[in-house]
Amino acid sequence: MIEPHTLPQRGASRARFAPHLLRKSRRRTRVVVFGSFYGGFHLLSELLEPPLAQLVDVVGVATDDPTQEFTHPKVRLWKYPHTRAEELLVGLLARANSLPLHDGRVQTSEFLRVLKHRWRPDLCLMATFGQKIPRPVFEVPPLGFYNFHHCDATWPSYPGPDPIAAMIRDGRPEVMITLHTVTEVIDGGHFVARSHPVPLPRDINAAALHRITWPQMGGFIREAVQGLLKPADGVSANR
Repeated sequence: MIEPHTLPQRGASRARFAPHLLRKSRRRTRVVVFGSFYGGFHLLSELLEPPLAQLVDVVGVATDDPTQEFTHPKVRLWKYPHTRAEELLVGLLARANSLPLHDGRVQTSEFLRVLKHRWRPDLCLMATFGQKIPRPVFEVPPLGFYNFHHCDATWPSYPGPDPIAAMIRDGRPEVMITLHTVTEVIDGGHFVARSHPVPLPRDINAAALHRITWPQMGGFIREAVQGLLKPADGVSANR
């Protein structure tokens, strides 16, 4: 049974829309989102609202089901206290917007067929997703496959399922979110963009920090995604 809850409010102010980004675009960019918890929720939310909704069509959503071992819940933020409603955030938002939803394995031939022949993304974006993306999947979108990952001011840094715990262990005073390309090296792709820093309390865990960081990232998500869309105006994408 789905628990009643209120979807979280995003506190970031709206950036002004830049009409020039549409001048050469003949169609909106097809985007698939891979995500869960607050990262996936806020990423998907931004894509569904202006200005990004005027630039992209979300054509599919893949999300985590932490009741399944292949999402690695015992080593990720799911191991910290959270609610069932938070597990369902992305799925509920996708269904509310009548978006195709996948909550199973992504390392299957069936999912690859759906991605290539039904969803047909130009661009894939990931935030807080627990499955490793195989090469046949991350090579599908012509504009690239990108991930938003918590880290410090260097890159690559703190790869893996619980970077926040590692940063607290090392005494890092603040945390940021980096957008990077997805490769076969987990959280080791090329740096693309970085958010503003957020203080990292000593007495916090990954789930609690996600509730603090992601509601602040609206402006960063909008700016970063618009930057990824610029190649669609006639410049080949940097893979």
